[in-house]
Amino acid sequence: MGRFWSDNAALGAATVATGVLNTAYALVLAHRLGPSVYGQIGALNNLVSLFLLPMPVVGLVAIRRGHRASDAALSWGVLGLGFGVFGLATLLSRQLGLAFHLAPDWVVLYAASVVFNFAYALYVGFLERARRYRLVGGLIVLASVLGVLAAVVAVTLGRRHPVIWLGWGQVVVVLGGCALAWGLSRHLPDVGGEPLDTRKMITTLGVGTLQSLWGLTDTLVAKAELTTRTAGLYTGLSTIGQGLPYLVSSLATVMLTASLDDPPRRARYLARTLAATGILVGAYVGTLAAFPQVIVRLTLGEAFLPLRPLLIRYGLAMAALSFIQVFTTYGVAVGAYDAMFAGAVGTGGWIALLLHARSMAQLVNRTSLAMTGTVVLVVGALVVRARSWWS
Repeated sequence: MGRFWSDNAALGAATVATGVLNTAYALVLAHRLGPSVYGQIGALNNLVSLFLLPMPVVGLVAIRRGHRASDAALSWGVLGLGFGVFGLATLLSRQLGLAFHLAPDWVVLYAASVVFNFAYALYVGFLERARRYRLVGGLIVLASVLGVLAAVVAVTLGRRHPVIWLGWGQVVVVLGGCALAWGLSRHLPDVGGEPLDTRKMITTLGVGTLQSLWGLTDTLVAKAELTTRTAGLYTGLSTIGQGLPYLVSSLATVMLTASLDDPPRRARYLARTLAATGILVGAYVGTLAAFPQVIVRLTLGEAFLPLRPLLIRYGLAMAALSFIQVFTTYGVAVGAYDAMFAGAVGTGGWIALLLHARSMAQLVNRTSLAMTGTVVLVVGALVVRARSWWS
């Protein structure tokens, strides 16, 4: 158990530092550019996340597979995937620009970072499977530092065209991070992973896709359906809210690798991860309730103060999402297809509800309802699966 907590401490500390840096990134852009331009940047970054839907899948597969000396072909394949997705994004740039009120050239520029993101996820997954969490933590903190630097450059040297400068900066950051992760993973010893049978592969693919959808769907719907300023406000709300699931994702990753290393104790790892998640949720929601105005003002600026009445409701939705992440990641560890399917049903219902929302408050309320329902579905699926194991 000592290594479980030391892994959590290493990755958790890096995740907290990265969360602070991500807040600084938002602070620089939101304070200097205002809701409208901040909303455009948020939409572009979320489109990149849409193109990167397979990225968590690549990371989870790398964790399950483990590093092997024969992985050169896999690296080339993942790099080819990046170029293929970038080509698709380029072909669709005009239609996406029209749908989300963005210049097609911006879509192409921001999508260029996709090329090396998949390879980066692969190499980081190898490091995580080998439980080199100090190296992983260093990588993600460095990437966040460089991201903040790119934002500072965009609003100073590139203040006449901040969106373009930021796009180029993020491409350079991803390229550098990928090269560094590749160099670090080359020196790993061969680490065998579990064989990926059909059930485990489907579960891994499904949960990886769901993780991507949870982080971007509502902000993309906001950009498509709401005014530019309102969509920018909602992007700011998401910036604050997604901090909690981001922190919990590190706990879930450590739980996954520990469970793969020591299957007989995976239920204990789940219990400890849930306890840590509960502590984070309590601290997060309590802080939102006590200091909503201070949080909005410091994180995003005075122009985003209309978000204050929605902060608690959205925070509770993100608390539910955090528990969903833990339970579905545990489903990956044990190959529980049922948990993935339950998460997919809940997520599908959430997307259907969002498509009929016409205001920021409706987006928040429907997200809260859907995430709460999805927790119930996923927990129910795992309980049914556990009973079948015991019987």
